[in-house]
Amino acid sequence: MAQRQSKNRDYYFRQVDFIFYREKQIRDAILEKHLESKDNSISLFPVANANSFSDPTASRALRNLTPLKFVRLHDDTIIKCPEKWIEVIDKTYLWAERQQDCRCEVAKRRYHNEDYRKTCIDLSISKSTLHRLLESVRMYAALQAVQAGLIKIL
Repeated sequence: MAQRQSKNRDYYFRQVDFIFYREKQIRDAILEKHLESKDNSISLFPVANANSFSDPTASRALRNLTPLKFVRLHDDTIIKCPEKWIEVIDKTYLWAERQQDCRCEVAKRRYHNEDYRKTCIDLSISKSTLHRLLESVRMYAALQAVQAGLIKIL
């Protein structure tokens, strides 16, 4: 039974890691999607006033306020609810910065593919400390994702 729980936990952490590793790509895809909708002259949300004229400014504002359902990355990976995932990343880094240790720095270095040995040397921490700090960041991010409805617990 404990082995099954471990597999589930690893699955959730892999989801979080996948998103964190692709943070920049997701942010770029969101920006592209919003810019694409600004350039698109066809109104997706027709807004009528009392005279039944379409208001393009209001339509554009509604398009930008409506959360994106998905974005497609350059390798054709689809990320559902990308803006919620970005909120999870931002909240996680904010929480990590507030801690009295180097959690935020460890996480940022990890998700920018820095070798763990270089991180340990630069921050003067052991490998086990690095893993402990990273584990707490991953756990916080997974809990934020659950709270946002991005990860469903089986």
